[in-house]
Amino acid sequence: MSAVTNSFCHLLGVTDHEYLKKAEKEDIMTFLDWMLDTFPKIRKRSTVLEYKRVFFMIYRKSMNCDFDREAASEIHDYIMGHLTISYALDTTTNEKPVLNVDDIYLILHHHWVHDRSKFLDEHQRIQLALMIQIQSYTATRPRVLAYVLINKERIEAHYIGQNKEVDLSAEWNPEEDDFQTVSYRDIKLFLLSNPGALKDLLVIEITLRYTKGWNQRPIPYDKKTFILYKVDDLIFDPTILIVALAILDQAFKAEVTSVEDIYKIRVTPPRHSLEFDWKEDFLDILVFRQPKSSSSNVGTSPTQPIRYHTYLGYLQRLAIVTQGQLQQVMSHRNAGIYQAYINQKVQCDTKAMISAATHMSRYIDPRAPTKAGQQELEQARADYGILQLIELCDMLCREVCLESRNMSQAKKDGTELYGIYANVAAKVTLINVLIRKEINTVEINQQIRNEHSAYLDALNDTLGQQLSHRLEERKMLAELICADTESLDEEIKLQHRLCTANTLVRLGRTKEPPRLRLPRTVPQVQKHCARNQCFFCYWEHGDSTTFCTVYKARNHMKLYLRRHDEDSLIYCPEPNSIRGNTYVGIGSFQSHLAKEYFYDIFNERAHFK
Repeated sequence: MSAVTNSFCHLLGVTDHEYLKKAEKEDIMTFLDWMLDTFPKIRKRSTVLEYKRVFFMIYRKSMNCDFDREAASEIHDYIMGHLTISYALDTTTNEKPVLNVDDIYLILHHHWVHDRSKFLDEHQRIQLALMIQIQSYTATRPRVLAYVLINKERIEAHYIGQNKEVDLSAEWNPEEDDFQTVSYRDIKLFLLSNPGALKDLLVIEITLRYTKGWNQRPIPYDKKTFILYKVDDLIFDPTILIVALAILDQAFKAEVTSVEDIYKIRVTPPRHSLEFDWKEDFLDILVFRQPKSSSSNVGTSPTQPIRYHTYLGYLQRLAIVTQGQLQQVMSHRNAGIYQAYINQKVQCDTKAMISAATHMSRYIDPRAPTKAGQQELEQARADYGILQLIELCDMLCREVCLESRNMSQAKKDGTELYGIYANVAAKVTLINVLIRKEINTVEINQQIRNEHSAYLDALNDTLGQQLSHRLEERKMLAELICADTESLDEEIKLQHRLCTANTLVRLGRTKEPPRLRLPRTVPQVQKHCARNQCFFCYWEHGDSTTFCTVYKARNHMKLYLRRHDEDSLIYCPEPNSIRGNTYVGIGSFQSHLAKEYFYDIFNERAHFK
């Protein structure tokens, strides 16, 4: 973006700030026209919209005010109408993969069972699992859970392209900085009365105060509260992780020192709930904290929040997805989200990995193919004519926008063309509903006839044999947290939950010992003379000096060969020479080196690398 704007400002003979300060809607429209004329590779409408959004973001950060809303709407209509038609902009969209619950299970299963990464202490492993769960269940940004300093000078230099030094010495100050992450004050742990059951219901109320735009919303709408409760599948259960972390931190105000103390409490009438309060000095202690290593102590810091890039490093160590996939998942509205989603050091987005995990539409079928084959397309075209209707709908949409500038204005004016478009769009929607209902009926009939097994029932544990962990608590937890407890009765489920929670607490108090290093064996290096080395120096004197080019190695070899006549015997210095140790003449010797050792540096017409 900065390169494009700099070129345009250079053409006008003004600076970036001067152009932004005097920018009107006509100036931005002119800029977009110039951009499309100058850069022929920009031919997607989404790209032009992205440039427009980034432009408005830079304007807001530079001028400390928003661009005129009415003018911005006209610029948007100008892109959707005039630019799209005049430059034949591509309006298609690419599919963007998202995670579902099965993917989160694979992440957590790998984290507890198969991950061989070593943490400074196992407290980090427990809090990482909780961070993944909270980010999944609340669809929140990682910035809410991890700390990153928003350096305004760095952001300004990044977007506007200013070349000036940015002082980063004061970037980390735990005593003065407001880290704006999750503390114990934001978490409430309480029991709800559950008459008739073996145990009352353990519930977590977590308040996310620093979500996106929190400082722009009026009180009390400046924070979001989520309710999380226990589930039978312990790998998805956030309550035992919270309880384990609170016991490890000794955060309970009451005399709670073990998991049994939590689960033996009951809510007695006439009360309907019972809350576990935290110690006063723990209310502002952060839940997710940074690992710290010093000469005197190795473990989790008592005060410093976990950094954004530390959390990212943990996720990347799981080797879940590539960086390219991460950036495709979210389809961010604008590049300005860079400062909140992407740490300026690591240049990566972790929300793309997890945020949509449990918020997918119920109409999504995980077995659906990403691309339909030609046969499926022909069948759909023959059965419903849906593809022709969609093409007709898109064409009418373009015509309506061309006639009335935008769809809202056409709907308000009630034009005849908009009426035709609305009828076609309604028919497309109706056909989609009919197709979905037919698909549901077909699948139900298949399962009734035992022609098709359920998706989740067909999944097998294909993750391979469990790794042998060095910590006994890690071995036990890998078995307990992934165990299937559906067929167990309530009492055994409770015992299993207590055992798992106790194992979590014991694991959090341990550190994995350093791995024993095997004696280093020096591998036998296959002796081979490279083409940029002298064959005689390499084998006779053990000199492995390399020349900068093959030509220089050839000239050095000729110094040795000049000692021999054309028909004299030449001794091959390689001790395991295949065809004997002596050769008649220089040509024979050169041919031997080329055929047996691929040392073909003497052909001056050959192409040398």
